Amino acid sequence: MHQQTEQQVEFIVEELGLGEGARVLDLACGRGRISIGLAQRGMLVTGLDLSPRSLELAQADADAAGVEIDFVRRDMRELDADGEFDAVVNVFTSFGYFPTQAEDERVLANVARSLVPGGRFLLEMVNTIAIAKQFVEADWDELEDGTLWLQRRRYDQLTGRHEATWTFVRPDGSRSELRHSLRGYTPAELVAMLERAGLEVDGSWGSWEGDELGAGSRVILRSSK
Repeated sequence: MHQQTEQQVEFIVEELGLGEGARVLDLACGRGRISIGLAQRGMLVTGLDLSPRSLELAQADADAAGVEIDFVRRDMRELDADGEFDAVVNVFTSFGYFPTQAEDERVLANVARSLVPGGRFLLEMVNTIAIAKQFVEADWDELEDGTLWLQRRRYDQLTGRHEATWTFVRPDGSRSELRHSLRGYTPAELVAMLERAGLEVDGSWGSWEGDELGAGSRVILRSSK
């Protein structure tokens, strides 16, 4: 995971043209792996997430790494920054979980407002077209601690949503279940939404390795204000 994070941070820095002192917002930062990598390169990083536990872990990891990051607990729909950031990043399929497209478009409008003129936004998520081609209704995996991870999936073509139920069966027999629903926007839909928010797409890739869009399983879009 460390090597993967390093590769992704380098990609972000290069493709967004970031230098030391750049003000960057990591939107839906989770445990802060990208935030920490950017801060280690001398950037002024704000990490925003809604999960208190994720932010607690992110702060602990940042402290261990010896970097200062401004972690903020907030719903991305309530992002109210105005011209504060040189760049915003939203990665690892952290976009599309709200119930309506209007809410997702509100997020993009917030991102545009938060950027300085000429600021850049990098959005990375799974390519819904690739998922459709490789769709598997159910499968399972075994985690390092012996926990069985059962996955059941459903795709609704009318709503464009990917529904998933994850069941974890631990070695002691205990079980837990997690459900999520993701709106799988196509690249063309994302471009149109970004443009409506005032962001012009000027770069696209299909993987963190720099493959052309469509050649990999991801959608990576760079847009500018």
